Amino acid sequence: MSHISRRLADESAYVAVWTVVIGSALMLAGGVVYDSADKANEARRVTMVANEAGRAAAQEVGSGVIAGSSADVDPIRAAQAAREYLAATGIDGDVSVSGNQVTVTTSQRWAPKIMPVLQPDTLTATTVVDLERVDPGTAP
Repeated sequence: MSHISRRLADESAYVAVWTVVIGSALMLAGGVVYDSADKANEARRVTMVANEAGRAAAQEVGSGVIAGSSADVDPIRAAQAAREYLAATGIDGDVSVSGNQVTVTTSQRWAPKIMPVLQPDTLTATTVVDLERVDPGTAP
């Protein structure tokens, strides 16, 4: 067997090449899975903060609720409560109050932590909370 034939028949580096190829593919897949899960988690958090800011705003009812005459939201206090909640969480958002309806829109920038090839994104969530009067003994 000639020297070239022996070299071509030698498979000593064959395992090393496959290890590098498979290892790189697994690391790539792991990075994509990690960043995708992180993005989904942040999207859930942005939605949760919008919901909770809306809940905080809806608790700021007008004085007519105590007398049982109306179920109106105090628009100034409601917007302030929602903004304070957003400020405490560090998430940007807009709050609007119209009648008995409180709308909170939140947004948060997201960037991948492991895979820079994934595109950064802005995650947004909107929640609308309607305050309705419920008479004693009735279900909404």
